[in-house]
Amino acid sequence: MPDERPVDLLRQRLRRLHTSAGLPKADSLKDHAHRRGHRVSRSALAAVTGGSGGMRWATVEAFVDGCAGYAASRSRPIAAQELTMTAWRELYERAFPRQRGTTREADRIRIGTVPRPAECHQPRASVRGIAARPGRWLLTGPGGAGKTQAAAHLAEELWRGREIDLLIWIPAVSQEQIVSGYGRASAALGRPLLEMLAEEGRRWLLVLDDVTDAVELDGLLPPAGGRTVITTRLPASALQGREVPLDAFTRTEAREFLRTRLAERPDLADDLDGIAADLGGLPLAVSLAGAIMAEEGVPCSWYRHRLASRGAGVHRDPDRAVAASLALAVEAADQARPAGLATPLLALAAVLDPAGIPIPVLLTQAVRDWLCLHAPAAGPPDADEVRAELRCLHRLGLIGADDTTVTMHPLIRRLLVDDLSAAELAGAATAAADAILEAWPDSERDSGYAARLRAGTDALAAAGGDPVALHPVRARAAHSRGTSGDTAGAASAASHLAADTARLLGPEHPRTLLARGNAARWRGESGDVAGAVTAYELLLAESIRVFGARHANTWTCRSNLAHARGLAGDTAGAVASFTVLLADCESVLGPAHPGTASARANLARWQG
Repeated sequence: MPDERPVDLLRQRLRRLHTSAGLPKADSLKDHAHRRGHRVSRSALAAVTGGSGGMRWATVEAFVDGCAGYAASRSRPIAAQELTMTAWRELYERAFPRQRGTTREADRIRIGTVPRPAECHQPRASVRGIAARPGRWLLTGPGGAGKTQAAAHLAEELWRGREIDLLIWIPAVSQEQIVSGYGRASAALGRPLLEMLAEEGRRWLLVLDDVTDAVELDGLLPPAGGRTVITTRLPASALQGREVPLDAFTRTEAREFLRTRLAERPDLADDLDGIAADLGGLPLAVSLAGAIMAEEGVPCSWYRHRLASRGAGVHRDPDRAVAASLALAVEAADQARPAGLATPLLALAAVLDPAGIPIPVLLTQAVRDWLCLHAPAAGPPDADEVRAELRCLHRLGLIGADDTTVTMHPLIRRLLVDDLSAAELAGAATAAADAILEAWPDSERDSGYAARLRAGTDALAAAGGDPVALHPVRARAAHSRGTSGDTAGAASAASHLAADTARLLGPEHPRTLLARGNAARWRGESGDVAGAVTAYELLLAESIRVFGARHANTWTCRSNLAHARGLAGDTAGAVASFTVLLADCESVLGPAHPGTASARANLARWQG
């Protein structure tokens, strides 16, 4: 039997995806593809499964996104691999090799997690100018105005249109996040990010999402030549760039958003203008309102009544508008069975990375124990019940979710964290740290998954403060950074951990000395070998005083110092240090001890 033709295999896979999505009709596919930024006709989408001729890549991409959007709107799970655009592109180029673009897909790189489009996303006309020309652009406006969504829509539009070949998305709430993101990008690219962006002919987009302090960008702004988009609540005068202000929906935009959201229940749309006015047209608040009405089957008039019970005039304060809508959404979620899981699950998710929390983290025993502790009436939840709760939170607009990852709007995250007491925040952060450590695989075969775990560790360390400052997950994350190739990031993370350990336990505590040893190791690995030598020399003196000259930790420090001296070019010093260490090991441990054998091998290495 002959091998299946590539074009037939492509159509077979597309029909399988169509079935997995629930067999949406062409009109529904067009609607959901339009919401995700595609412009394609109904007939072109219908021909994907029913036709037999050629097709454009843009049509295939719109069809896949349309199926994804339709399935998400009906909470139908689709495996992540069925929605991976790079895999679809490979299939397409095998089927239609003469329609390839001028740049190979393998040469195009995406780094970071671009947020998924919100249900019924409304493209903002003011952002279109960014697509037209390079430069540094500032998307400004209050929290919940849709800045992140606008930037994500722009990023995907430029990527689909093949206007860029390098897309980097970095959460930028703190300088530590930015530096960590640059480190991950540099490791993925195999060279410093800012150096690569400075090359002529590069077509790139860098998004720094949710900058909260202009000082955090000192020395970190990318060069001219590509597109930089900064989303921020800061005034444009605090930053350098061309401002694109985003504010509330216009009355028309808000009405169209809600009408689309309630398309399957037009009887609920009895006062669209009233909802928009009550919420000041703020996109996030309007989105939460639409989700509750669609999910609960309640009309605008009912929602306005509930909103009024939260305090009249919320439209005068954007944060208050979102807070009122958020409270109503959480109340609705907490009533879903098993009752009471929503609030503790949201609290835990809020201390993690809003750009992407791996689902396995939220299914760990640590998370289920946390939920049982704070919702005892529901009983110990199993993994399926946690998944069901995540689907409920997604339908109500409180999180974004697919088969692999959960996301959360930064403003929702901030409001949830601000509502926690100090004890609740410490408990949620500790449970989240336990969950990440439990979910961390022994072997990091999936680099993207490991990167999300590291980002989650950074986020909970920033949110949780001292209660999680010494949690072992921070050491695990630093080690993961180093072994992934981001040695500079590992050195920075290990240095911060050592400083926190000294601050909380004291400079001579054994854990402090071990943390300083790890920091010295990664400092050397990152290229600062002279700095590592100095760090090991200071550490050795402390180790002798704290542990004693013959303690194993002291001898490990001696070995590391000797090795660092050799790497710094002092071969004679390395040989002399290992010669003395070998004699001490043979005298104390005996010639057959593994420690003695290691010292002998190291001496032989540096003797050449």
